[in-house]
Amino acid sequence: MRRGNYYPKGVTVTEGRTQFVFCAEKSRKEIEIGIFTGEKELARIAVPEDCRQGQLYSVVVEKLPKGADSYCYYVDQKSLPDPYAKGVAGMRSYGKAKGRLRYILPEEAYDWEEDRFPRHSYGNSVIYGIHVRGFTKHSSSEVRKKGTFAGLQEKIPYLKELGITAVELMPAYEFDEMEPVELPFGEDGGSKINYWGFKEGYYYAPKSAYAYSIDAAAEMKGMVKALHKADIEVLMQFYFPESCRISEIPDILHFWTQEYHIDGFHLLGENLPLSVLVSDPFLKDTKLICDRFPTDAFRRERDFSRNCALWRESFTNDMRGLLKGDGGCLESMIFHLQDNEERMGIVNTIAGYNGFTLYDLVSYEGKHNEENGEDNRDGADQNFSWNCGVEGKTRKRAVQMLRSRQMRNALALVFLSQGTPYLQSGDEFGQTQRGNNNPYCQDNAVTWLDWRRLRANRDLYEYTKQLICFRNGHPVFHREQVLKGIDYRSFGSPDISFHGREAWKPMLDYSYRHIGVMYCGKYAEDEHGQPDADFYVAYNMHWEPHEFALPKIPKGMRWKLCMDTALPGSGMDEREGSEAVSDNYILAEARSIQIYQTEKRKEK
Repeated sequence: MRRGNYYPKGVTVTEGRTQFVFCAEKSRKEIEIGIFTGEKELARIAVPEDCRQGQLYSVVVEKLPKGADSYCYYVDQKSLPDPYAKGVAGMRSYGKAKGRLRYILPEEAYDWEEDRFPRHSYGNSVIYGIHVRGFTKHSSSEVRKKGTFAGLQEKIPYLKELGITAVELMPAYEFDEMEPVELPFGEDGGSKINYWGFKEGYYYAPKSAYAYSIDAAAEMKGMVKALHKADIEVLMQFYFPESCRISEIPDILHFWTQEYHIDGFHLLGENLPLSVLVSDPFLKDTKLICDRFPTDAFRRERDFSRNCALWRESFTNDMRGLLKGDGGCLESMIFHLQDNEERMGIVNTIAGYNGFTLYDLVSYEGKHNEENGEDNRDGADQNFSWNCGVEGKTRKRAVQMLRSRQMRNALALVFLSQGTPYLQSGDEFGQTQRGNNNPYCQDNAVTWLDWRRLRANRDLYEYTKQLICFRNGHPVFHREQVLKGIDYRSFGSPDISFHGREAWKPMLDYSYRHIGVMYCGKYAEDEHGQPDADFYVAYNMHWEPHEFALPKIPKGMRWKLCMDTALPGSGMDEREGSEAVSDNYILAEARSIQIYQTEKRKEK
């Protein structure tokens, strides 16, 4: 045994030697390392004082006892938690009380073979939110290793077919999901599951209960490698409460980037070192998503890589209000449709994990969180939702059809906006949580994806898939540059323009709920340098049909209908290729969105 280096923190195995680096206050008596095989302690190693630097201890052990697989630290005979542990024994049983914990000794380096980071730009990304356990835990998932990293890996063909470029995992680092329930007067309320996992945990270890095999680290790395092979990035949500050391957060992100090949992080918490992370040279190719960033940090950056993205929370409520027909929403809609930044990406969603699913957004006006055990007091009271005339489940055909149309409208609002679309898993086939807008403690059929709904709502899935393909195929809808609304390159038309009953005259008064948007394709070139077509999108969120004026286009061209959310099914095939109603005007049905594209008029 000898003194080692103080970085990296945690346990590192190199050429048979094991280095332990941990943090502890100076001991009155002694500091020891316990070495275990299973639950049996094989030895205790006393740590000399000269192995300490500040509150960090570093010890290199040349040879551990035969069969050693785990360890723990003792300070004055009391067990000391290891926040730098790369694996935690005793946490594999999900939903059960945890006993005495030990920390797993890491194996030699994992073989990543020829793994490469996909490195998709924000403009070319479609992010898909996943809870690792809930994604495949339901019996209908038809995977063999349900509720695990391996089970998610089995669904890669599905993700690829849908058109996903990145999965964003809800907390998948190690944490204890069992939390005590506090009752008044000190009564014991038992425990409740923290299904979401937004709490402090072991930030250097994958959640062992999300692994099918005993080796959670290898299983998660195998999942990442398989996703990368399919050209899909892996992003992780990390929640850091105020109790976390700010100085540790960059180290944590460095670790997951290097050790697990993670492509990016969605950062949650109150006390985040965002200025440090923005300027971190190691993270310049790593996606960093947060609901706020200090603008002065970007001004100071010389080597700018556009790796940061703003999670635009206002998009959700503004677009929900527009969707259900609120007045006075058009100006905020115009902002979000073209919202972009030169130095950062923008991430948009209309439904996520922390609120109504897409289906529930059009099926419930009030939250129904009674199953959470808090007398329906938890969760947001204002959801900007509309139930289409009936609260919850219904057999009324007219209501069902309207809800389907509203879901298609909602998805179009997300995927036709300039920012990066975020799709919560299951929304593409109408997943429901039965009106629960805060299912943080529901580890059951409320939150597990019911894959039978994929068969029942196949039209919605096909629509979503085609919408993603349409967006990806037309750069006017996902430009990296900010849209200016002027003809700054003398193409004869602005890059984006707005229209109403008359061309070039949008009506933005409070009572109006419809607007036409035209995109000039010459401002957006594909990867081969070819300009895109011109597009006109008619948004009618009113409960009455409206006419829209079509801007004039060059002689020999026509407007072709690409999509109409008022159509049943996918809305993108029944009338594909049909011309506009006339060369001057089109008619959009109530609560519908139409997309028109220019093409050469066919000779008769």
